[in-house]
Amino acid sequence: LLAQLYGWHAGFGLAGILMLTGLATYLAGYRTLSEETPKANRAQPATAVAPLGAKEWRVIAALVATMALTVFQSVAYYQNSSIGLVWINSNVDLDLFGFQIPTAWFNSIDPFISIVFVPVLIWLWRWQQRRGGEPGEIRKIGAGALMAALANLVLVVGCLTMTRVSAIFPVLYDVLLGVAFLYYWPPLLALVSRAAPQGYKATLIGAAFLALFVGNIIVGWIGTFYEQMTPAGFWALEAGVAAVGGVLAFALARPLERLLAANESAGSA
Repeated sequence: LLAQLYGWHAGFGLAGILMLTGLATYLAGYRTLSEETPKANRAQPATAVAPLGAKEWRVIAALVATMALTVFQSVAYYQNSSIGLVWINSNVDLDLFGFQIPTAWFNSIDPFISIVFVPVLIWLWRWQQRRGGEPGEIRKIGAGALMAALANLVLVVGCLTMTRVSAIFPVLYDVLLGVAFLYYWPPLLALVSRAAPQGYKATLIGAAFLALFVGNIIVGWIGTFYEQMTPAGFWALEAGVAAVGGVLAFALARPLERLLAANESAGSA
């Protein structure tokens, strides 16, 4: 908003001030930090990392396959901050009782939703767990992908039914994407952290971010089709990509979870 009202110097200036405020907060609280960690969390001293055997390589392959499944949702999700803003600026009625909604504001909706819905989903998943029905991480990833597909279908409906699309459609789109994000990215990191072979957890957590790299490369590539398609066709394409990821996740959940569960059982034994 500052950038649009007062120029980019104001927008970047505020960002710099907030980063310096964060640094000052860290320095002020530095004396409260301790080098000591609870004994249970300390790494075992002088223990060599065991070489990877066939079982560990199968686990790593299963984790890499799960990471690859998230690429589909990343393609559908991160388009909201790319072509999504271009489409909103050109096709959405941004007038709200005489106030012109800044296009950039829409990019703040899904991260806000991703914060406020955390306690809601924690409660939901605990409620499902108590009843023996909480989905595993891979099924959560699949559910997130299907939510992302639904979010893109919302834009398809708006494009097909209105000349100037109501702002409620991109708002609902971003709300659904915010919840979908919680269903796919935190569960992926939790799964990798829990199931990765000892000594390779940090490496594989880092490797998970390669899925975002691949997804964003594809986001840019698919974005080049926007000017060659109708808006409805473009968002239908995005919905289709996410839906494929969701279907694959549910189809592969059982064999992948079987591999990972076997490793966890062996590790706890």
